[in-house]
Amino acid sequence: MTASPAHVVASHGGIATRDLILAAGVRGVDLLRAVRAGELARVRRAHYAGPEASAAAVSAVRVGGRLGCVSAAASYGIWTERTPTVHVALPANAARLRTNRVLVPSEEPLTPDRHLTEVRLHWSDIAFGARDAEDVWRVPVERALADVARCRPRSEVAAAFESAVTLGFLEIGAAQRFLDDAAPERIRPLGLSGRDGSGIETLLATELRELGVPFIQQVPFDGVGFVDFLVAGRLAVETDGFAHHGDREAFVRDRRRDEELLRRGIPTLRLAASDVLADPKAAALRVVQALAALD
Repeated sequence: MTASPAHVVASHGGIATRDLILAAGVRGVDLLRAVRAGELARVRRAHYAGPEASAAAVSAVRVGGRLGCVSAAASYGIWTERTPTVHVALPANAARLRTNRVLVPSEEPLTPDRHLTEVRLHWSDIAFGARDAEDVWRVPVERALADVARCRPRSEVAAAFESAVTLGFLEIGAAQRFLDDAAPERIRPLGLSGRDGSGIETLLATELRELGVPFIQQVPFDGVGFVDFLVAGRLAVETDGFAHHGDREAFVRDRRRDEELLRRGIPTLRLAASDVLADPKAAALRVVQALAALD
């Protein structure tokens, strides 16, 4: 039985070209019927999207490129600082870009036509004819990370690469070599630990290293579990996000953990993940102040 056009598009992540759809055995007339029935939408010449396609991916393809940089990294589940701007990777041979204005320097945000989503263009993708089996709507993981290294601040770059290691996209040694090659001089040197539990932890760890504060991450304690940071061997620091610490059960569990650590002479400083994200340096200084108060 021939697959439906919508099923084929879904199997490609929500956006596929006409050639890919027809190669799966779909007839041209059936593709046209799927569009007329509202099952698929034509977002660009010979490019079709299903209802599962993200708005960001649709915007990127409509402009004439693919998700790149932090937008592509986020689509793989890699930690990035969330931004309303969609980062679009374009090859050097990109033409007929569909935008709301001519591509000249301007303070006016650039958006795809028919859409209000702000986009940032990265001329970093390979030529259209050299993509082979790559996704139509996003660049591969390593190309996304290379864009992140060139585009984002130091702490965000570290967080994204640590997240990629945690998720298994890269082994720690390969990630460090890749980062060393891809990172511009402005953020070097930048070492990876491979022990960060989240992007928020990486932001804090980067600032603590800059301040010369000694710490160990993901430290196991019997009867407690893993502690995000053990600073100078005498202060536990936890970075709490609401998603994992926002209900009554988590509240009680966290207090019991703190009490058990305190019995061992280790007080706990809890930092809200939102505070670390908003100002990692200020969060690191709070750790320094708490450490000084123990003297």
